[in-house]
Amino acid sequence: MSANNILVLTDDLIFIDKLKNIFNPRYYNLNIISKLDAPEQTLSEIMPDLIMIDILSRSFNPIATIEKIKENPLYLNKLIIVSQNKKIENIVGPSPKVKGYISKPVDFEALKKIISENIDTKNKKVIAIDDDSEFLDLIRIFLENMNLKVITLNDSRKAINLINSENPSLILLDIMMPHIDGFEIMQRLQEYKKTADIPILILTALKFDKFQEKGMLTGLPEMIYKEIDDKVLLDFLEQRIINSKIENNIPVIKPKILLADDQTDLLLLIKEKIENSGFQVYIANDGDEAIKQIYENNPDIIILDYNMPMKNGLEVAQILKDNPLFAHIPIVILTSYSEKQAKLQGLSMGIDDYLIKPIDTDELIARIRMILKRNKQVLDTNPLSKLPGNPSIQARIEKAISEKKKFAVMYLDLNNFKAYNDVYGFEAGDRIIKTTANILVKTVMPNENFDDFIGHIGGDDFIVITSFDKAESMAAKIIKNFDEIVPSFYKKEDLEKGYIVSSDRQGNIRKFPLLG
Repeated sequence: MSANNILVLTDDLIFIDKLKNIFNPRYYNLNIISKLDAPEQTLSEIMPDLIMIDILSRSFNPIATIEKIKENPLYLNKLIIVSQNKKIENIVGPSPKVKGYISKPVDFEALKKIISENIDTKNKKVIAIDDDSEFLDLIRIFLENMNLKVITLNDSRKAINLINSENPSLILLDIMMPHIDGFEIMQRLQEYKKTADIPILILTALKFDKFQEKGMLTGLPEMIYKEIDDKVLLDFLEQRIINSKIENNIPVIKPKILLADDQTDLLLLIKEKIENSGFQVYIANDGDEAIKQIYENNPDIIILDYNMPMKNGLEVAQILKDNPLFAHIPIVILTSYSEKQAKLQGLSMGIDDYLIKPIDTDELIARIRMILKRNKQVLDTNPLSKLPGNPSIQARIEKAISEKKKFAVMYLDLNNFKAYNDVYGFEAGDRIIKTTANILVKTVMPNENFDDFIGHIGGDDFIVITSFDKAESMAAKIIKNFDEIVPSFYKKEDLEKGYIVSSDRQGNIRKFPLLG
């Protein structure tokens, strides 16, 4: 039987001695590191059966290291967090005042509940920081309906100065932002007495476990203490190794990457690094082969060299963007400084990102992960309304059913919306969809019951989940609020007539009443 590989990240010499004493070298290979400079390389070399991370280490950033390791799905079930009983209050990430997290797309009932639990909402000031301006608009509308004074910011570089000058009662903070991420902002807030104690709610597209709900931003399934009895510790770790090996027999669904470049040596080198980071990689040496691989394997993201034989990267991208089956797949173009015109052309086509050769593979992998996270969020969030989409709707209904309580599902459909779109155009139609979403947020979310939910199925179809006894009155209020604003959607002459003229789905010309 081969020995189990255990990777230990700690700078605590006493704890290191403890581990050396309890692990028999015949059965365990202890790999103790006080600083992890290249996580992916170290993991691929050691191939650990278990990873123990001392959250109180000072020689490296434990939180950042954990997040880096978690990016590789092969090691998600092998992580163990180590702490000390007397320092448990430190295990809350960069800020000891993190009160919880809200996953995107936002469950507004959960957001309202957690805000109400932490501050008196009447006329209190809240700062929301996120790089998505449209998402901030929706958050602002929601918070203002809670009688909060709201300040929004989409540039993380200005966050510290704004917080210092405004002294808010609560901060809503996105973790994944360009320039300065949420972790660094929280760390900087701890440097000032004035801002160190401000409660923070984390906004994130990442899915955390119960520890995050308590403010711990590590996302680990297990936590142990250094003071634990040696035998108990050994038994615990042995069971974790057994469990991880059982779980590893279950196939991991790896994101699929298509990598196309005519430089074979470079192609194989990049392929190996991406695969070691937990992805499944398909390769192609020219544009035609890339298209063939895409049709056969339907990748989650496509990376194309601009200068390829047969078809260059932009030509391949154009073919994919013109095909509705593949138009949604994110595309990254690899190019050189001299191809500025090609870059501008690609951006106008909807290319997601560019990287300049020679390629830094670590940066490429980071871009891949960021694009996939963003794409997953976009696919679940309606781009117009910013409301939760069909996966969240299904999950919310399943949750309501599992609770075995009475609940009501309201299906909202705008009458005569197609005719309005045909007459006034798609931009006007989009404004109606956004307005309808805002009306729903204002009408449903101020309700005192936190079980209400709003989702956007698509087009002019929405879902509201509420308690059985409130459904009828809530529906009447939604209709009333919508009817009050309908006149603003029409030209004066159409309002005076009370109808518009358009074709129905069978092509017949007829009169259509106003929206309702």
